[in-house]
Order: sequence, then C-alpha cells, then structure tokens
Amino acid sequence: MKNYEEFYDFMDRYTEFYDEVLEKEKEKLEALSSDDLAQINRILSEYQVLVKKTEQYEKKRMELFKELGLENMTFRAIVESESGDCREELEDLFYRFREAVVKTKEYNNKSLEIVRENVKTLGNINYDEGDPACYNKHGTVPEKRFSSMNLLDKKA
Repeated sequence: MKNYEEFYDFMDRYTEFYDEVLEKEKEKLEALSSDDLAQINRILSEYQVLVKKTEQYEKKRMELFKELGLENMTFRAIVESESGDCREELEDLFYRFREAVVKTKEYNNKSLEIVRENVKTLGNINYDEGDPACYNKHGTVPEKRFSSMNLLDKKA
C-alpha cells in the first residue's frame, strides 16, 4: 500500500480516540446508574464534544481513504489486501479498533436501556389531578374554583 505509514498512523489515532470514547461510555453508564444529575449533565456535555470529534474523524477517514485509493473499502478488506509484517500490524490494529467500537456500542446500548426504563417509570407516575398544584395540558389548575386561572395568579 502506498503511504502505509500515513494510513497506519491515522487509524492508530482513530483507535486511540475510540478507546477514549469507550471510557466516556463507561462513565456515562455509571452516571446514569447513579442518578447523580450533576454527574449526568457533566458526562452528557462531554459526550456532545465526543460526538463532534467522531464526526470529524470519520470525515478525515473518508478523505484519507479516497486520497489513498481505498475508497469503498472496509478496514478489514484493507488488512486482507496486505501481506507480511504490514498485514500483521494492521490486523492487530484492526482488532483493537473493532474491540473499542463494539464495546462502545455495548455500553451505549446499556445506557440507552437505563434511559428508556427511567422514561418509562416517569410515564407511569400517577399524578393526583385534583391536587391544586397539578396543572392540566392547558396550563390551568383543574379545580373548579381555580379554573382558567394559573396557580401563580392565585391569591394565597
């Protein structure tokens, strides 16, 4: 492969980045499991940055693959097209990359399951609609004496 070092160096950085993403996924899962809102907010803010970086890495990868004549080839296919020491190095890198991506997806799926369960639980909470502090879908309090009146407008 022409420009082997350039390809290898980029994919090595991309793999290291995915190792970082995996660690953040683990932190996100721990935060969601802890119900610590401050930690969840911090992790989700950091996660937004990682999403942007992932998009940038993927764009760079596509550009590099095109530049090297590897467009429309998978990493696996590139590895299989090589031989000797280059193939061994690329194969090791491929397995590291794949492991980081697969584990990242696993942790993300676990986090999504926790979020789904929490949303489901919130949806099952029964509010007492007779409680004057409970607004209906129109933003008013359903009690007769407070009808068409916002609770904040009510005299104490």
